[in-house]
Amino acid sequence: MNARRARSGRPTEPPRREAVRRRLSTTAARCRRTACDLTRWLSRRRRAAADQFLRGACYGAGTAVAGLVAVWLQTR
Repeated sequence: MNARRARSGRPTEPPRREAVRRRLSTTAARCRRTACDLTRWLSRRRRAAADQFLRGACYGAGTAVAGLVAVWLQTR
C-alpha cells in the first residue's frame, strides 16, 4: 500500500477503521461483539423472545406464590 506521507513522516490519510478497532482492549471488544450479537438475535427473534420472557416471568411468579403458600401453611 502506497500511502502519501506529509513532511513529518506520518500518513496524511485518517487511520483505518480496522486500526481503530485493534486498539480496543480484548474485554471491550468482547463486550461489543456480545452486545452486537444480542441485538442481532433480538431483532430476528423479537416475538419469540418476548414470549419466552413472559413465560419465564409467569413461571417465576407462580413459584414465588407456591413458596409463600408453603411457608404460610408451615407457620399455621
